[in-house]
Amino acid sequence: MSDGWFIIANPCSNSGKTAGLIDLVKGMLESNSISYQIRATKCSGDEISIVEEATLAGYYKILAIGGDGTVQKVVAGITIQKNIPTEKIIFGLIPSGTGNDWAKSKKIPSDVSKAVDVLINGSINEQDVGVAKIVGKSGIKIRYFVTYSGVGFDSFMLKEIEGYKWLGKFSYLVCAIMNFAKYKNIPLKLITSKTEIEAEVFLLGVGICKYTGGGMRLIKNPKGNDGLLNITIAQEFSKFDIIRNFFNLFNGSIFKQRKVLTLLDSSAKIYAKNGDLVCQGDGEIFGVGKIEYSVIKQGLRYLS
Repeated sequence: MSDGWFIIANPCSNSGKTAGLIDLVKGMLESNSISYQIRATKCSGDEISIVEEATLAGYYKILAIGGDGTVQKVVAGITIQKNIPTEKIIFGLIPSGTGNDWAKSKKIPSDVSKAVDVLINGSINEQDVGVAKIVGKSGIKIRYFVTYSGVGFDSFMLKEIEGYKWLGKFSYLVCAIMNFAKYKNIPLKLITSKTEIEAEVFLLGVGICKYTGGGMRLIKNPKGNDGLLNITIAQEFSKFDIIRNFFNLFNGSIFKQRKVLTLLDSSAKIYAKNGDLVCQGDGEIFGVGKIEYSVIKQGLRYLS
């Protein structure tokens, strides 16, 4: 196996700003005598085939340069490939996205030189990988996530966010403020190994890490490596509830509200009472249909 890093860079991440970081990262690696190969993605989803190429060539250290969408797809590629056992692969990240929620959750610095230092002096940790199985009219889709997946307001936000991404780290906040009045609660049913809940939900999230949606804290104190999914249900929110709790979505106080429930389980199924559910994960639309969640315990090794 090769001891160098295989770099997967998304030059379109953060509205194209990542392209300017690539040469900087290469220079820093070279100044530290770190060998590497690099591939730039050309379209969304290239990451998965590039990981296959990297592991087939014997690279077990995979470095992503990009945001949460890039992280999600690279980790999916690591999970899917069969060339090298996943327990031998090490994942590293230079954060350069709009939200960088996974990096925040793992305390990976946004400063490039400090992020490179993590590659040199960081410690290897393990976290769970979430699995979302979406059963829809077009068939079955399997998607993987490392921060958060869910239905409701967060999925609604993703359909509106494109027009706000020029605002950078403020894009999610401004988009939510401008569009919350259009949102309607979703009637659905949640089934876990321990309970069944029917409710009209503002959001239902399944998470592994602390942050999502550009800094929102929708998951309560996740361990992230215990093989359990952290489930948050905000139910029957009125427009007044949304306004009153808006900033609580970002500061963690949302869990003090009586209309917010939290559960722990290794699996969950979600069904819409009317029609299908739009499922998102790590800031990407995963698909439409019924959703079955499970988890791969400690399926990712990473540096932080």
